[in-house]
Amino acid sequence: MLSDDRPTDPAWLPIFSKKEHFMGNVFGMIPGLEPDEWSNDACRGYVIMAMEDCGFSKKDIRRVVGQLYEVFDLNSVEDAKEKYLSSPY
Repeated sequence: MLSDDRPTDPAWLPIFSKKEHFMGNVFGMIPGLEPDEWSNDACRGYVIMAMEDCGFSKKDIRRVVGQLYEVFDLNSVEDAKEKYLSSPY
C-alpha cells in the first residue's frame, strides 16, 4: 500500500489490479519476506521523529507536517525519489 490517503481497492479498478491478485501477496506467506508497511502517515511519523530529534519547535513541525499533505497530493513517489537523489542532502 503506497498511501492511506486514497483508496487502494476501489470497485472501478480492473480485477487484475486488486490486491488479492498481486504476486506480491505471496511474499506475505514466506517468513521474512512480508511487504513493508508504508503509508503517507508513516512518512509523516518519520519526519516528526527526525524534526523532534533535531530540536525543531512544535510550531515548525506542525507547519512541515501540514505541508506534506500538499506535497503528497501534487507529487508521485518517483518525483520524491528523484528530488532526494538530486538534492544536496
